[in-house]
Amino acid sequence: MKTRSSTTTEPAEAARAAQAAIRKEPDVPDNYTMLAGALRTLAQSLREGKPEDSDHLLHLACAAAWEAKRRFGPGLVSGRTKQEVKILIAWLRTKNHIGPEASESLMDQIHSQHLSEALDGSELFSGA
Repeated sequence: MKTRSSTTTEPAEAARAAQAAIRKEPDVPDNYTMLAGALRTLAQSLREGKPEDSDHLLHLACAAAWEAKRRFGPGLVSGRTKQEVKILIAWLRTKNHIGPEASESLMDQIHSQHLSEALDGSELFSGA
């Protein structure tokens, strides 16, 4: 049986590894997707006990996924990145009761507010 700490340690380590990969190779779109997925998984593991922390991590995941989509465009974005963006937009739409256009606008806003923290925020994992 997995303990709470082991269920949060694995995605936290994956997020750290993705951050390191982005620092090393910032022009690889899937590095941003790896970060978004790891942050989303970490957020899910915190949802029950720390919903505010979970939402914050989901915002960081949105910023990372949106960076991949915006920076690299549809020709270079993988199916995995497209799927990650869809999942996160669905979360935003459900949480905020908004439509498709508003969700993309919100993704832009979240991207500009949270990208730098998503890319190098080691303090993100202190609560995990």
